[in-house]
Amino acid sequence: MVRSGTGDRPSIFEAEIRSLPSGYTGLPRQLVEASQLQRLRHGVLMAVTDHGYGQATIAAIAERAGVSKKTFYEHFADKQSCFVEAYEYGRIAVLRDTTIAAVTAQAAGAGPVEQIRRGTGAFLDFMAREAAYAKVFLFEILSAGPAAVDRYLRCRADFTASLHAWHLKARAVHPDWPEAPAVAYEEATALVHGVTLCRVAAQRAGELGDLLESLVEGQLAVLRVPAGASADERSAPAG
Repeated sequence: MVRSGTGDRPSIFEAEIRSLPSGYTGLPRQLVEASQLQRLRHGVLMAVTDHGYGQATIAAIAERAGVSKKTFYEHFADKQSCFVEAYEYGRIAVLRDTTIAAVTAQAAGAGPVEQIRRGTGAFLDFMAREAAYAKVFLFEILSAGPAAVDRYLRCRADFTASLHAWHLKARAVHPDWPEAPAVAYEEATALVHGVTLCRVAAQRAGELGDLLESLVEGQLAVLRVPAGASADERSAPAG
């Protein structure tokens, strides 16, 4: 089981079915394959945690996953494809968490600043809970070849685009807020990701929640949101 960060919530990489008996199980083939895939995501995370991406072998991944090398090759062509699939699984999960948090805040009547606070908070919470994922896939991804680096860049682009979309909607509510240069969205994204990764690398992911307000204020400043906007909305938070 992979557990990281704080609290008792299990990692998203923990397989629901940790092992299957050999031979015929009577389970639907789709369920068997889903279990194998879950365990291979866990296996590649643990193998790379132990050895680094370059030294992690398919045998080590399969052993950690509790499957045979033959089963590994039934799912993936090579180590990189397994690694990238696991990265994508985590990327979608964190993007989902941040989006749901912001949209839920909006539906509850929260203003734009509270929405970005909720979304940023969800991101920090995910990274604290999944510190092993953050450390392995947001550092090792850069050494896993061009396809993996492309996925990493697409992940950053997703967060940048999400922030841009939030800002456009926020300016419709607050027409006094000025426009921001296109690069500002990349800068605001880099601010949050950079601070997060430094804390994770230093094994201080538990501190991320304490940085929420500073990181929200930093993003607002980069996007040229007028001073005091955060305090104004914080005086009447959503229920």
